[in-house]
Amino acid sequence: MSLIIFYVSCFLAFVAGHMVNYTAILYSLAKFDSSLLAGLSYGLCFGPPIIFGWVAGAYIDRYSSKRVLLIAQNFFVLGATGMLCVMWFEPKYSIALFLLSSFSVGVGWAFVAPARLSSMGSYVQGDKLAQATITFNLLVMLGFGLAPIIITQVQLWYDWQGVAFLSIGMFILSSLLLINAPNIHQRLSHDKLKKEWLDCFAMLKQTPIIPQLLFAAIIGYLLMGPMQVILPQIAEARLGLNPQEKGQYLGLIAFSLIIGGIAAMQLKHYLHIGRSMVVMLFLCGLCIGVIGYVESVLFSCIALIIGTSLAGVIVSFIVAGLQQFTPIQIRGRVMSIYTIISQVVSAMSGVLAGAIAQGISVPFSLYVVSGVFIVATLWLGLKGKHLLMFRRFGSEV
Repeated sequence: MSLIIFYVSCFLAFVAGHMVNYTAILYSLAKFDSSLLAGLSYGLCFGPPIIFGWVAGAYIDRYSSKRVLLIAQNFFVLGATGMLCVMWFEPKYSIALFLLSSFSVGVGWAFVAPARLSSMGSYVQGDKLAQATITFNLLVMLGFGLAPIIITQVQLWYDWQGVAFLSIGMFILSSLLLINAPNIHQRLSHDKLKKEWLDCFAMLKQTPIIPQLLFAAIIGYLLMGPMQVILPQIAEARLGLNPQEKGQYLGLIAFSLIIGGIAAMQLKHYLHIGRSMVVMLFLCGLCIGVIGYVESVLFSCIALIIGTSLAGVIVSFIVAGLQQFTPIQIRGRVMSIYTIISQVVSAMSGVLAGAIAQGISVPFSLYVVSGVFIVATLWLGLKGKHLLMFRRFGSEV
């Protein structure tokens, strides 16, 4: 029952978190009519983990994931409340307050995302941890997919204030559900932040599959930025889709990620985990290039569904693998590294793809991303011997 309550809490927080992320972008475009402000808001929602993620990991290992989670989730409430104030009162300093609110949301992601991942060890251990983590990752994808749909409906009936109110309520309820949650934690001696991270890196050298899984995550998240930045341009300029058709085309991303998460639950019993991850990463890279090349809507949709579904399986396997092999005393720090990768790599790849598309062409930007993706995957296949030895969840490498 405690695990189910934790899942419900996660689901509420993920939906609300992505609602606030989308609000930062969409409200900036709708009310401020500023692409620059939308970009800044987006960056502030995803940028803080670059700095605060290192603090978050150490604090989770020091004080427990539950304590950090319950405190840090208030940053989401604070950020959504600031956005509500802008929507309701429209003060003279609206833009500054809105950007500050977006920054507060970013701080929340820096602490809450790794804290929730680290909390899994308080609910399940051993062989059940992989399945529980894959389920957790599926909830992340569901939140990502449902958030824009909920925003559209709520904003239609209750305007932007309704979106902010709903987000705040979901965050508060998510926290209340965890008040009596289990809190299995081994208290660590407090040291300087730099020393704690050096100790973590020393332990990672003794468990080389963890850095290899993290490198696989870097490759996988190269896909996410171009998907958000370039695909709208592909849909409009190359495929000739109207706004409604473009929305349906882009909706395939969330749908396929969810399908991939569901597939991971079954495939983990039958696949050689490490080798299949490398093969699926390679196929993802090919799909990116195909999307940039084809002009057929049907073939583009097929490539998009295959590529993002495989990405959903890969990310689920990576997170579950990290849970299995990470020693409990550094789990917070490793999950923080993963969070930083998921935020920073996707943002940087999106910026790079956008710059190439602006300077050369939209298809060429996808060819570059595809080439980098494939080369990095081949390198992982040649050098990641510990990852390639990873056969099943619950087994040692």
